[in-house]
Amino acid sequence: MQLSKAWLLSLVIAFFIYASTEKCKASVPTYQYQDQICSRCPPGQHMIAHCTKDYDTLCAPCSAYHYTQFWNYLPKCQYCNNFCKENQFVKHDCNATHNRVCECKDGYFWKYEFCVKQRACLPGYGVKTAGTPYTDTICVKCSRGFFSSVSSTTAQCKRHTNCTKLGLKLDIFGTTWHDNLCSPCQPYGSREGISECEEALFYFVARQKIGQRKIFSLGKALLNKTRRGMLQTWNDIQEQQQLMLLLEKWKMKQSENVTAEALVKILRAAKLNKIAKKVSKKFLKDRFNAMQENCAISVI
Repeated sequence: MQLSKAWLLSLVIAFFIYASTEKCKASVPTYQYQDQICSRCPPGQHMIAHCTKDYDTLCAPCSAYHYTQFWNYLPKCQYCNNFCKENQFVKHDCNATHNRVCECKDGYFWKYEFCVKQRACLPGYGVKTAGTPYTDTICVKCSRGFFSSVSSTTAQCKRHTNCTKLGLKLDIFGTTWHDNLCSPCQPYGSREGISECEEALFYFVARQKIGQRKIFSLGKALLNKTRRGMLQTWNDIQEQQQLMLLLEKWKMKQSENVTAEALVKILRAAKLNKIAKKVSKKFLKDRFNAMQENCAISVI
């Protein structure tokens, strides 16, 4: 009786070993060579001899800088021929089972076989969907009550400051490209050396349609610079950026805060009377200059 049980147990074990072996065989992909069904070589190896009636396919590991990604019967491994281009970095290096993987660096995305710079959302627009190494930035116009005053690939539209909540007076309503201006003008959130009030004033002028010839006239009136001198510092940047650079450099030369009144005089001297009128209408209501005075006091 004990012998019978031992024989039965051995039979069960033998069955499981056989089933497991057959399952492993079944999981190995095959190919037909002449009249034989041969096993393919696993990823990371290549075939050095087809199978025969006496032995299965002979495989060998890939040499350095070569790979096979799939089960195969290739006579030699593939060369790692993917080399990273400009504005790319190596995400995964070449190994026995994969080619080298490259990816665009931050701020760029893959398009037309090149890494192209991602779109920057201009003032008045915020980032709806941030760019990835494979997709461009998607911008959206700031909705009512929100603004963006920067060109950015990451910044979203921000809600206008609630002046009343801060115990301040709303002096100039915000737009899609600048915040509400509260009185006294607040220095927080402004770039170094340029107040919130000045930044709004400069952006307002920079957003106006001004031809290249008149930009040169404004540069001469602001900084006494020649056309050649301006061209040497611009490096093919857009007109709006040209205007911002001129206004910011002008500001840096001033010993005190810039007033809308002073800028209006400069605009008129450059024969930009329409722009001067627009600036006066928006900012000169006996309040912008008062705001600047308050802003200077708050900074001190």
